[in-house]
Amino acid sequence: MRKRFAAFLLCALLVAQGTVVFAADLNEPAVLPADAPDITNARFALLYEESTGTVLYAKNPRGVNPPASMTKVMTALLVLEHDPELSGKTVVPPEAVTEHYCYWMDYGHLEAGEEITVRDLMDYLLIPSGNEAGTTLAAYVAGDIDTFIQMMNAKAAELGMDKTFYMDPHGLSPDSTISCEDMLTLCLEAMQYPLFREIVSTKTGALPKSNMRTKAYRYNTTNRVMYPRNVLEYETDFADDIVGIKTGSISEAGLNLACCMEYDEEDLTFYSVVMHAGEVMIDGSERSGHYLDTIELMTWARTFHKEGVAAGEQVAAAATKGSREENVQLVAENEALMLTQNTLQRQVTLDAIGKEVKAGDRLGTLILTDDFGNVKEVALLAAADAKTDSTLLYVGIGAAVVVAAAVIVLATKKKKVA
Repeated sequence: MRKRFAAFLLCALLVAQGTVVFAADLNEPAVLPADAPDITNARFALLYEESTGTVLYAKNPRGVNPPASMTKVMTALLVLEHDPELSGKTVVPPEAVTEHYCYWMDYGHLEAGEEITVRDLMDYLLIPSGNEAGTTLAAYVAGDIDTFIQMMNAKAAELGMDKTFYMDPHGLSPDSTISCEDMLTLCLEAMQYPLFREIVSTKTGALPKSNMRTKAYRYNTTNRVMYPRNVLEYETDFADDIVGIKTGSISEAGLNLACCMEYDEEDLTFYSVVMHAGEVMIDGSERSGHYLDTIELMTWARTFHKEGVAAGEQVAAAATKGSREENVQLVAENEALMLTQNTLQRQVTLDAIGKEVKAGDRLGTLILTDDFGNVKEVALLAAADAKTDSTLLYVGIGAAVVVAAAVIVLATKKKKVA
């Protein structure tokens, strides 16, 4: 599994298409378009597009906050590493539902001794945010919960999540910490697993009957951006484009949401993280700020499209030294794509070109600049062999000699007449 963005934003972000050079301190975007959101509710916020590696919005993205139930993304990641097909079965251990390890449980919670599949546990963990599913899965993977917590922190360190510290597998502890950047890193890693993507994009589910349960317990996702459930303020025209990921809320953390949206029309994938939001009164009704802030960020994200050049695409033409025509096609060495609301700024610089070039020779650079001041440089290569046509060169020289001779003759005649 790729360790993507292990040191996300700790240095200039390198992507396959080229090098993105941020124009200023990475803590905040250097430039924000005039219509950028003003997130005043959440204390921390981040908006990122995956395919171009672009940070569109950042508000204190390195500040720390308790992750609350966003913790469960790390729990799920370790379960998937241990059991990638989620094919196992387990029994809920007594300690998983004790006050010491799980001091608050959802209605219809699991019972000690209950036989359950790992897949059902993962669904219950990530869709309605079942806390006792976290402790049960921790025991399943590591043998005991304390060892699993050590694994969580080791994995965070491995991924470069230097602002993260976990105290439990479910997120109830106010002493756990994470930053928006670290949460983004974690989400990008977890979303590489198709089963994780499938589960977090599921709107409803149920804990099945078991040896301890006489009827199924049905539940809904806690992500109201993905599943508004007829609340007007949460309704958007892109709810079906949301593919998770995870909410989290305890009093010390405020309201938190890490979210992913696939904008297929533009082939873009956006991730947002908002932390420590509060409730908002709208027309006498209380609405949750983490949903409202996420909707604002994702709505703005959809005003962007991807623009740039493909590998091998002709960008410019040039002439070999002495050539009377542009006989060299310059093509992009690599694909280079960036986000823009209008059009990218483009600048072509050419190197000195001799009388002969070979296909693949580097002859210049294309510089692309996006709406945020990010710059991407792409080498321009000769598409084919080319050289100055010596015949045309000699013809040109001969013609110049003839003209020069004619001028001399005319000048001589004028002197004689005078």
